[in-house]
This record gives sequence, structure tokens and C-alpha cells, in this order.
Amino acid sequence: MPGPGYVDEAVTFSGKKERRRGDLCGRRLRHALVSALVMVAAASGESAAAGPTSAIKKDANVAVQAFADRTAAAPGEVVNLLISLTPDKDWHVYWRGPGGLTGLPTTIDWSGPAGFSFGRTQFPVPKRSFDSELNETSFILEGEALLVTPVRVPTSAAPGKDALFKAKVSYLACKKECIPGDVEVSLVLPVVSTGSKIESANAEMFGRAARRFPLPIEKAKHVKLSDRTDKPRVKPGDTFTASLVAEVAAGHHMQSNKPLSKELIPAVLFLEPTDGLEIGEVVYPPGRERTDPGAPGLGKLSEYDGEVKLTIPVTVAEDANTAPRWIRGVFQYQICNESGTCFPPQHIEIAIPVQMEGGPAPTAAVIVAPPVPIAVTDQLEPEPVSNGADAVLPSQNILTRAQNWLLGFGYLGALLVAVIGGFVLNLMPCVLPVISLKILSFVRQAHEHRARVFWLGMTYSAGIMVFFSVIGLLFWQTNKQLGWGEQFQKPQVVIGLAAIVTAFALSLFEVFMIFPPKIINKLDEKAEGEGFLSAFVTGLLATFLGTACTAPFLSAAIGAASKFSPTQGGFIFVAVGVGMALPFMVLAANPGWLRFVPRAGPWMTTFEYLMGFLLLGTVIWLLNPLRGQIGGEGVLLAMIFLLTVAMAAWIKGKIEFGAPTAKRVKLYGLALTIVLLGWLLPFRIFHSIDDLIAQQIENRELMADGQLYRQAGQKGLNLTQRNLDWSKGIPWQHYKRDRALEDVRNGYTVFIDYTADWCANCKVMLKTAIERPDVMAVMKELNVIPYTADYTLPVKEIKEDLERFQRGGVPVFVVYRPNDVDKPEILPEVITQTDLIEALRRAGRSRVQVAVKP
Repeated sequence: MPGPGYVDEAVTFSGKKERRRGDLCGRRLRHALVSALVMVAAASGESAAAGPTSAIKKDANVAVQAFADRTAAAPGEVVNLLISLTPDKDWHVYWRGPGGLTGLPTTIDWSGPAGFSFGRTQFPVPKRSFDSELNETSFILEGEALLVTPVRVPTSAAPGKDALFKAKVSYLACKKECIPGDVEVSLVLPVVSTGSKIESANAEMFGRAARRFPLPIEKAKHVKLSDRTDKPRVKPGDTFTASLVAEVAAGHHMQSNKPLSKELIPAVLFLEPTDGLEIGEVVYPPGRERTDPGAPGLGKLSEYDGEVKLTIPVTVAEDANTAPRWIRGVFQYQICNESGTCFPPQHIEIAIPVQMEGGPAPTAAVIVAPPVPIAVTDQLEPEPVSNGADAVLPSQNILTRAQNWLLGFGYLGALLVAVIGGFVLNLMPCVLPVISLKILSFVRQAHEHRARVFWLGMTYSAGIMVFFSVIGLLFWQTNKQLGWGEQFQKPQVVIGLAAIVTAFALSLFEVFMIFPPKIINKLDEKAEGEGFLSAFVTGLLATFLGTACTAPFLSAAIGAASKFSPTQGGFIFVAVGVGMALPFMVLAANPGWLRFVPRAGPWMTTFEYLMGFLLLGTVIWLLNPLRGQIGGEGVLLAMIFLLTVAMAAWIKGKIEFGAPTAKRVKLYGLALTIVLLGWLLPFRIFHSIDDLIAQQIENRELMADGQLYRQAGQKGLNLTQRNLDWSKGIPWQHYKRDRALEDVRNGYTVFIDYTADWCANCKVMLKTAIERPDVMAVMKELNVIPYTADYTLPVKEIKEDLERFQRGGVPVFVVYRPNDVDKPEILPEVITQTDLIEALRRAGRSRVQVAVKP
């Protein structure tokens, strides 16, 4: 029964199965204890009650004061400044977007010494207020309003001098009447040398502010939020529609924009004004009305469920320049489930990108929920570096230069990059085992008729082309960036592929014949050979396995697809297929090149067995990611299923050529039954794959929080200091975007390895280019914080990162310079340890003192 109150989500797990409830309670309790220890220790370690503040100024019934979050500033660091606005009783001020026509936005204009740069100010969540006399709705800030602005200190700041900051604060204070207010406040912050001890200040005030800010979009619970515009590019004078789409989880609903009871919390989208855009009123869909028999006091309810689309009409100003823009705002909603449990209302910050025609694409508008009481936001322009390096330095190895040069030719260049990427994909470790089947096929066909060799080669190539054509068609229909290799995040797909490859391997050991017999000359004269269906399926299989690898040029081509129209982007994927199929089409068209292959003989049996062992190695590689997806118990269940597949293959091998139909039907039915039981018993009776995945995700969250707790600094668990232990190799941190970016803002050099257990390239690069003694020595010397972003299971924020970096899949290697979250250096898919060391040295040393264990 939905009602005005709500319960904390930590206790709303009544829908879980009874057999897991005790285990879940224990895990949640441990999770809560770890989190509480970190928060309490952090608060005690930074409990300074006072610090740099300004005098209180009062105008128009509002008291204004400024605060800093630390006692001093050091070169290269980020300082947070806070403006407190406290209206008299029953008075209020307006949010950054006033909502109605009569209100005025609250603005802060900060100024400071030369070289200090000010970021985007964070506002608390507003409240919607309806004025019946004016018949308009406004967005207001009631009570104490705390607004936080980050400031980057230049590296050239001279220690020993004081930095004077001034803020001009303008607002409209209202009760019955409205009075404009203008106040200027100032505070002084001493500048100290890098590495000096700096105490936190006003921690309670900044903590209170942070708890009132909206959350980043990845923190939305029970609902998946996405945005879109109906025009990819706009120009001055255009009108277009932006949309926020909320997909409510099954079995849940949210209150509509106009609940039928005052006690219920409405779905509201608060929008900010944007320079160059005239943003109209949000258009909400009608709510679904129903009467809840369990809530007679509320009467009818108006709710949203399923997909909810909020539309925003926008007009571009005639004098708008080509700079990219964002439609920013806060989405408020409250979720209830069918059993009557209502969860805490959420306020999610959104940013919808708008690209102007002829202008650059909007860079990712990263919005991060601030910790308490460290850096608050990341909308700072990067400070120029003085080491002669560019602010954005893509790795300048030969592969990158070649890619960028080709892409400079526009769409034709992107097509050529796609063809090259597809060709190189044949050399990736994901594809080579299955290509061995095609090599074996060519050996068998070496001395057959030219026409048959040609058509079998073309059929294999057709399998490749069909696969990529389907991907291109999906891209054309959705106009969305497709995640390369994401299908390997689904254990069902991985296990199914392992079963297919196992069957191929057993056929090479002559357990059964995967290639049907062909009849030559006489009905009683049989020979084993590849059929057209086998060739086509092998081409599909090789391509499917190939998506677990990201080859040089390939990722750049996939990333470029989203820059063109849906049709052009779809043909880029087709071009990848052409590149991958090209060597086989060329060889099929020139079968004379196969004359150097020795004639079939006894050596062929040994060669086939070797290929069989190679395919069994591929099965091991396919099963390996399951450890991180469904755990060790899940891997055991998968191997039981593969055992039944092997039994079914053995039964299939008992079907002789020309056997009676009744016998064939009986044996095929037995084989199919064994395979079905082999799947249903492990993954339906014993465990479900979804439960196993949920358990792994929860274990990872606990591990990440526990790691942060262990590696906090030695003094009071100050989370800005990390106690990294390099004695056992690179101390990889579990990736969370807000945590990694917070390290960057706090002055660390950060390296992120986006990887997955199913990505063979990732593992090769890890061993040959990253986990090397020279690389580790440089990381330790520069006080780098290394993160591993594990994409083995779907992780929304990692997917968003890959899209932001315009990469089709993993591996991706990213280096952040200290205090610069906007322009990381993105390395190529194939790197050497020299490439990585040079990128780390370009980023430079962390600008904080890091506690490092030898």
C-alpha cells in the first residue's frame, strides 16, 4: 500500500527467497558495518568545527556567510568554498532555475587571485511551490541553503601568501512580498607548500551540504534513466524535443506528476536555464489511475509504471554560438512496490547533451555525488601543465597516428579503418582457435575441385558477413552505440558457446562426425568433407568468438560509427565484416595457392587431434570468466552441463550412416533429453543463474568497500590518503567512478585498466605491458593509484565510460593527470610497457603525499 511514509531499502527484501534471507541479512549487516566504520572514522578524523569563514552579511531578510573546507590551500589542489543563505522564518529564495515567471535565480559570482579557477556550483535539491494567486509553480530553497563551489589552486601559486576570495551573491527573497538581495562576502585562505599538513575545516557544514545535493544518475534505484533528443545536431533558430525516459522496474511504480493525494510525492523534473536555449515546460504523460483497496484513506492513485517519457520542448536562440550545451536538471521521484513498500524519494541529477551544428561534440558531463567533506564537483577547466605536454595527449604510437590520419578523411576514412580492423581481428587470440577449423578445411580441400573450394570459402565468408550485417542493422534501427563483446557478460551465452566448441573438438577426436558424409561417384563410397552448412556455421562461430577481442583499428571504427548517420554507421559494421572475410575470399578465389599444402595422409589424423586440443583450450578460456560471473559453484555446474553435451555427442556418434529412421529418431531424442536435463538440473533445480550473478555482484560491493577501509590513511582513516601496499605487485583498486574521479580531484595520478575476464586481449596486455617490473616501479615512483574496471558482468558506469571515450569495448587504458577529470589520456588497444610508462610520466607525479608501503 503506497503511503506518505517510507522505509529504508536495507530492510525491504521481503521478495527474496526464504533460503537466501539469512545469508543476505549477514552480508548486508557486514556491508553496513564496513560503511559505518568508514564514515564515522572519516568524520572523527576531520572533525574540525571551525575554519576559514567570512563575516555574516544580511540583506532582504537573508543572512549570507562563506566557509572553506580546509585551513589552507596548496598548489595544484582543489578547495571547496560554501555559501550559506539563511532566510528569516517563512521566507525563501529561489533555486538556480526559478521555475515560474516571477522568481529570480540565485546566483553566485566568485572571484579570486589570478590563476585560481572556479568550477560549477552545486545547489541543494529544490522544492516545488504552487502559487494559487499567480497560478504558477516555482522552484524554491526553503530554510538554510548551502551552495558549494570547487576552486582549483594553480601550481604556480606562491606559498606564504594569502588568497582572498570574494563572492557576489544575488537572490530574490519572498514571503508574501518579494525583495531582491545583493550581498558580497569574502574570506582569506593561506597558501602553503605542497605536502604541508592541511586540516579539514567546517566538516559538519560541508557534510550537511553534501547530503542535500542530488545524486548522480547511476545511483538511481528501481528505475533506469536515459535521455535523448529528436535531432542529433541543431542550429540557431531550430526547435527540437529533449526527453528523459524512466524505465520503472517490474513490480514497481512511481507517483505521477499530479498525485491525487497531497501526502504523496510527485514525479517532478526541475530544469535549469541554459544560455542559448529557450527551454519550455516539461510535458508529463498522464498517470494511470487506480483504486488501492489497501489504502481507503487515499482514494484513487495516479501512478507511472513501465516506460515513462518526459518531454522538453526547446528552441535554440538565433544568436547561439556553436559551443555544445547541456540541458541540466534534477529528477524527483518515489518508488513503491506491489506489496505496499514505499522507498525513500530520490533526486537524480541529469544532463542531456545538445550538439550544435558545426561545433564540437559535448564532452561527457560527469556528475558525481560528493563525499563528505572532500571535493564536491568536477566542472573545473584543467589547468595548463608546464612540462611542455598538451592538455590532451593521445598516445602517439604508430597505430594511433595511423588511425587518426585515416579518420581525418571523414566517412571514407572510417570505412577503411573498419576494413583494416576486421582484417586484424583474424589475428586476435579469441578468433585463432576457431580459424584453425577453417585452416583444417583448407587442408582437406587443397586438392579438390576449384569450384568447390571457391564456394566453401565464400560460404564461410557469408557467415561472417551475415553476423556483421545483423549488427549493422541493429545499429541502424537503434542509432545507439553497440557494446563490443557485451554478450560475453551473460553466463548463458558463455556456457552455450563452450558447449558448441566442445562439440567441435569432440568431432575432431572422431567421437562423432560434425561434417556429414558426402557421396562420391558411387553410393557405397563415402568420404568425410566439409559441407556448406558447416562452413557457414563456422564463419558465424569465429565471428561471435571474435567479439571478445578488440583489435587495433576496430575499436576506433566502432567508436566512429556513432558520429555518422544511422545508415552510415550501419555500413561501418558491414565494412568490419568485409575486412574479416577478405583473406578467406581471396584464398577461395585463388585455390591454386593451396597446391603447396601436402596431400592428405596419416599426418592429417595427428593434425586434427592437435586442432581438437586447441579447441578444448578455447573451452577453458570461455569458462574462465564464469568465476567472476557466477562463482566457483557456477563453474562446477557449467562443467556438469558440458559433460552431458559430451555424452550427447557420443550418442550421436552411434548413429551409423544409413541407419533406420526409427533408430535415428530414438538416439537423437535420447541425446536431446540428456542435454536438456544437463541444463535444467544445475541451473533450474539447484540454482538459478540470476541468483548466482546477484551473489557475485554483492560480494564485489563488499570487497570494494572493505578495500577502501583497509587502505585508508593511518591517521583517523582520512580517505584522501591511501596506504597502498606494493610488496605483492600492483595494488589494484576496485573501480567505482566517483571514487576514482575523487582521487583525481584530490591530486592523484590515476591509471584505469578497463578489462574483462572474457577478453583475451586484456589478459595479454596485462601480462606483457602492465604488470611488468619497470611499469610498477614508475607507478610507485609517481604515486599512481591503479584501478581495474572489471566489465566481466554488466556495469552501467563502465558502459557509460566506454561510450564517453568512444570505444566499442575492452580493453581500454586511461591515464588521468592530477586534478584533471575532464581530459584523460586514452591509450590504444595494443600497448607496450614503454607506451604506458611514457603516458604515466606525461601525467606526472601525484600532487599529494601518499602513504606507500615498500
